[in-house]
Amino acid sequence: MIELETSAPQESSGRTPDLATRAYGAIRDAILHLAFEPGQQLQEVALAKWLGISRTPVREALRRLQTEGLVESAGARGLVVAQVSIDDVENAYLVIEVLEGLSSRLAAQRLTEEGERELRRLLEQLRDAAATADLERWTQVDAEFHDAVRSIAANPKLSQMASLAFAVVERVRNIYLREGNEPDMLAIATADHCALGEAILARDERRAEELARALFAKAGADNVRLLRRWVSPLRRSF
Repeated sequence: MIELETSAPQESSGRTPDLATRAYGAIRDAILHLAFEPGQQLQEVALAKWLGISRTPVREALRRLQTEGLVESAGARGLVVAQVSIDDVENAYLVIEVLEGLSSRLAAQRLTEEGERELRRLLEQLRDAAATADLERWTQVDAEFHDAVRSIAANPKLSQMASLAFAVVERVRNIYLREGNEPDMLAIATADHCALGEAILARDERRAEELARALFAKAGADNVRLLRRWVSPLRRSF
């Protein structure tokens, strides 16, 4: 848990919209990386001090995070970090499966030379990370790869909906890779991503959509299976 009295990026000047965006990013990252724990109270004054800014941009950031479902009202306690249930994660993955399938189909339709170069670069980085068993790097590139696919798809509304759904699962995304005990998981995941990337590069719309949906259906099932095994019996929220 972050102690709000210390350790924050300091910046005390700038326009309010810029500061609100910075506050949103810092608080969101702290929530997704569990530095701000589920149920933890989020006070404007403490957050403003932590960030070195005024309360107004913090208030705007919290409002945006509440819209995304990462922050919720707890009555007299005010705003707290939202607790996510296993059902929330399972339902979010069902939505993500559809959205990422559509993104991949559109990416295959709308692929540009720049997009092709970016996908090839990211696929190579995924292979390198898998070859060296660098899971932290792999998960980072994985997120960049799917961001790139949505960017190539060039549908802002789709990207907006995906960001809301991913916010629910981000805290447990890839938990099956981190905690599972199946052999060759990283190699299999890399092969699945490479197959998806190659389908997009080949402009095979149908196959790209099918592979994307299968990839996220499997990820969702694997993550939820582990959560039901470990989180539910311990009655822990996340």
